[in-house]
Amino acid sequence: MKIRVASAGTGKTASLVLRYLELVASGTPLRRIAGVTFTRKAADELRVRVGEALEDVLARGRHLDFVCAPASRPRLEEAWRELPGATLATIHGFMIECLRRTAPLLSLDPDFSLIGDWEARALFEEEWRSLLYLSADPAHPLFGLLKPEMGDAVLHLFAKRSLAAAYTPSPGEENATLVKAYEAVFANYSRRLGSGVLSSSEVERKALELTANPRALKRILARYRIVLVDEFQDVNPLQGQFFRALEAAGLPVEAVGDPKQSIYAFRDADVEVFRRALAEGEVLPPLTTTYRHSQVLVRFLNRLTGKLAALGLGFGPEEAPPVQGARPVRGRLEVHWVEGEVTLDELRTLEAQILAQRLQALSERVDPSEMAVLVRSRNSFAFLEEALGRLGLPYVLLQGRGYYGRLEVRDLYHAITVALDPRGLSLAAWLRSPFGGLGLAEVEQVLRSADPLTLLQAEFPEVYARLRLIQQTVSQSKPLEALKFLVRAPILEGRAYFDHLEARSRENVDALLFQVAARPPSSLEVLLERLRLLSQQAEAGDVPQSGEGVQLLTVHAAKGLEWPVVAVFDLGRRNSHLPQPAYLGPDGAVALPETPVCDELRARAKAREEAESYRLLYVAASRAKDVLILTGSVRAGKPEGWAEVLAKVGFGPTARFFDRPDYVQRSWNYRPVPPSAPPAPKSAPVAPPWLERVFEPLPLPPLFSPSALKRQAEPLPLPDLEEGEEVPGRARALGTLVHTAIAQGWNPDHPDHLATLEAQEVMFPFDPAERTSILTEARELLRGYQALLGKELPWPRDEDYPELPLALPDGPTVWQGVIDRLYRVGEEWYLEDYKTDHEAVPERYHFQLALYYKAVREVWRVNPRVRLVFLRWAQVVELEPGVLERALWQDIPGCGYGDR
Repeated sequence: MKIRVASAGTGKTASLVLRYLELVASGTPLRRIAGVTFTRKAADELRVRVGEALEDVLARGRHLDFVCAPASRPRLEEAWRELPGATLATIHGFMIECLRRTAPLLSLDPDFSLIGDWEARALFEEEWRSLLYLSADPAHPLFGLLKPEMGDAVLHLFAKRSLAAAYTPSPGEENATLVKAYEAVFANYSRRLGSGVLSSSEVERKALELTANPRALKRILARYRIVLVDEFQDVNPLQGQFFRALEAAGLPVEAVGDPKQSIYAFRDADVEVFRRALAEGEVLPPLTTTYRHSQVLVRFLNRLTGKLAALGLGFGPEEAPPVQGARPVRGRLEVHWVEGEVTLDELRTLEAQILAQRLQALSERVDPSEMAVLVRSRNSFAFLEEALGRLGLPYVLLQGRGYYGRLEVRDLYHAITVALDPRGLSLAAWLRSPFGGLGLAEVEQVLRSADPLTLLQAEFPEVYARLRLIQQTVSQSKPLEALKFLVRAPILEGRAYFDHLEARSRENVDALLFQVAARPPSSLEVLLERLRLLSQQAEAGDVPQSGEGVQLLTVHAAKGLEWPVVAVFDLGRRNSHLPQPAYLGPDGAVALPETPVCDELRARAKAREEAESYRLLYVAASRAKDVLILTGSVRAGKPEGWAEVLAKVGFGPTARFFDRPDYVQRSWNYRPVPPSAPPAPKSAPVAPPWLERVFEPLPLPPLFSPSALKRQAEPLPLPDLEEGEEVPGRARALGTLVHTAIAQGWNPDHPDHLATLEAQEVMFPFDPAERTSILTEARELLRGYQALLGKELPWPRDEDYPELPLALPDGPTVWQGVIDRLYRVGEEWYLEDYKTDHEAVPERYHFQLALYYKAVREVWRVNPRVRLVFLRWAQVVELEPGVLERALWQDIPGCGYGDR
């Protein structure tokens, strides 16, 4: 494997684009190159950049350092044509493409579907609970071994399964039992997914299985000649193993990345994968010219990375080559420390105030929307919002705390929960939310009662009545309708829950409604389980806030972005190390807390987190283009967190004071920040004249079809209880086959035509006997149609248009449909509709044919003879123009026809 280190701002994407041009020019077709990166956004950007480079070369003969030789031009032209279908994807996207190409060899359905991580966790958790229940049977092989308290550790292993192909227990009986339990649950989970469903981690495992299958590998090697991987520092161990296996099989892999920016351990990224490639592969010259940073920031970043590398903090010297700046801009660095003996929160309040003042001063020459403030913890946002709001400096919170943990989302979760079961913590949360509106003392009074609902009815009758209304409405509604009721209904003293929310919270609630509408759960219980599982994904950000101003976001969310002015706030926040249900070591070793090697693995995990925190600081500092402001709070002269790191580099609280145009280093003694003045009352906005306008519902949808109108008056087929979808009935399948064959002109006695009909998708739900029966009936109907040709149905034809689609705007509705056949014989036009009905009732179709007749007359300016062909009865019924005209007036009163 060829590997290259590329520091922040040194043009990784540009180097990849140049490599594409070199490969294509030297004879490797674009379709044989796989471009792989970390996110869909990055993959889309790479596709655009490659396209722009190809256009540049074809127009000017060169792009950056690449000069096109005349002999290479046809290859580059071919690459430009192939670009829309070229493989430029995420790692999982590339793996999925490889799996679909080799699916039969891996016992996979080529059309396998994908499920999200939360869905996979839900299925695995169900299997764990099932196994826990079954293992209580003395005959079960795991009888007496499994305990409910093992659940967190089992689920933790499932969440981290991308770190190892298999787990091995560390010394200790408890560890062996844990791994045995996990393997049993995972086996059941895998059987449940079968060959047609994969989650992201299972995609990785199947991709590894592919690399162990010679026939499957041969297909991939025949398809691709080289793989180019961007952001290689973000791959996990299974992904790294996959790329190494491709390389070993003879498929060259070239990777570029920056180990100093490996900050996604919570997503299972492991910088050791990159380091192994550095140690074992062919190391290409690093990219050392930064096109992002000003001269002062280049010097600062070189000093920061050089010192950390020398100390072995986060990365080594070979991963941190010094860079040179390509921009002549001088730039500016500011470092501000706030010191005192008060609490850190008090120090942070002053720190935020100082930072806000500096941003306000800079806003005279830099627009606030070109500034960003980065934090490592979302808990720091509150200090910034208060300080910026005090100065009236506009800001937008681009990445808040976990979306599914937002208070407004949890309010709706608890409201649905109490509608189904008004007890426990959800009842307490509901009473405290705007739905209940009770204070803490009142909530405690209700919950301490032997019968909370009875006391609620006696002491707070309005709240109880609201609870009963929510129970009655929500419990009888579908999930989306239940959410819409909770959000929009004016049940809170004449106001809706939506009216109680700030703008940001409203955007989050709207996003939840859109999400549920896009993937509606089958029941309220399924919706609650989905929200519960998603709330455990802390990295799920909330909806980006709209508007302009200083952008507030976490360092993780800022990865890959840049701004002219960047501030890093709250450098004094210490590192936190949360306990884990189980600890993982190299090669998948597993240890529970309190087992023999747990201390060793816990220390290893802590060291990895500390190392990543140093890399996180580099990512934060390298987002700035021109101006970088660093602020931190130090209590009692003891710097912690990143403040301690900067002290080691020489920029700590005790560093020498500077106040130059390009460099400021200053410490501030604590002083209380005066309280904010209450905001001036806003005058009530004048209501626009259209605010109270009510749009009356239309009698029909804006887009409708005659067939749908007819179905409204007929009973619907019973739904499939498992799938929740309408099953294609025999009549529908038969009609589809007959209409397809007539449109294509197929012979009912031709074996190939019959085989093609049997392969139609509408036949999939039926067993072989049913398919044979349907096909036999279709053949008889088609024979009847053939017998009518040249007799009741004119043949041959001068012009013939089968399956002619139409869209007819008429009043408030656009009617859509398909004319079975419109044709001309001599000077006569015919419009025909073919029916497979068991009863010949022409009146059913008067309105449908009237619309078709109207459309043909208005658009084609011809007056066709309109005929219904009942194939089962070999009967042709011609509809007179007067009958059709009356059908438009009489069939749909109030829909715009009878009023004209």
